[in-house]
Amino acid sequence: MRRSLFTPAIVMIVATSFSPCLHAESADQVGVMHSSASGKEIRLDATLNARQIVSAIPAEFLRERFEANDTKGRTIAYMAFTEGDIGGLIFVENKLTAQVSKQDAMAFYSCRGYATAVQHHWAKDADIWTETLLDTSVPISDVDLHFTGKSGLRSIVEVVNDPTLSQVSSLVDMGTNPLNIFRKLSSAWDSSVDRDHFQKTLLRLKNVLTGASEAEVAEIIKPEDVSFVSGGLVMAYPRFSLEYFVSNGVVKVVQQPSFYHLSRTQAALFYAPNVRWELCTPSEWRKAMPEVIMPDSPTKK
Repeated sequence: MRRSLFTPAIVMIVATSFSPCLHAESADQVGVMHSSASGKEIRLDATLNARQIVSAIPAEFLRERFEANDTKGRTIAYMAFTEGDIGGLIFVENKLTAQVSKQDAMAFYSCRGYATAVQHHWAKDADIWTETLLDTSVPISDVDLHFTGKSGLRSIVEVVNDPTLSQVSSLVDMGTNPLNIFRKLSSAWDSSVDRDHFQKTLLRLKNVLTGASEAEVAEIIKPEDVSFVSGGLVMAYPRFSLEYFVSNGVVKVVQQPSFYHLSRTQAALFYAPNVRWELCTPSEWRKAMPEVIMPDSPTKK
């Protein structure tokens, strides 16, 4: 099993994994984050590796992130934010390359959630989704991010911590007692032993990349939810904010957070008013959301 979360490979898509339990590591070492009375400011440029940037961005400001290979074989990484003037950033071969407007980032997020709910898992057409995202982006070589922490939008942290999102707890240490299925998601933090077990399990799940076998994933921990979908199955771990799309016994997709699970249990997370949902396709998604004026947001030239 490969161990680098940002290693280029001939795969459809792979997402970097994350948990609010793991603080942004080495943020000071990369020298990009500064705290002020009005929030956090982060300076990024093309000299920084995408892996460093992922570690430096505070988790509460991330809505999602994933990694994919485009048709040219390049590694394309994407992260979207819950607040700020910029909707998302794109990295080509681990280097900052482009930014995405808040309008487009929201449309990209909502339409993929919708497509996953009513059609098939969005990652089945990940190459097309990624290509169209690149087409809408604005090239940049550096950027300043500013986060106030006042956003009301859902971040990955909130998705993981909110016990209302699922009543299905991890099967780890469940034994034969069926009542344990209904433990709250926060039960993992009942003791230092549980916290340690959670961290170790999460670390092992983080190291699962595309190409791993279904058995390798199940050996780490049994899935909290399983869905049989077109072309394979989804092994979901809502408590760890991860899901694996498996086809022919091999992991093809790692998604964060679990779009399939959320599309069935909390589809409102993908909702936006007056969206033309019929246009939420891999090639037409940008036309689906009505134009909204968003100050200081980049526009496609």
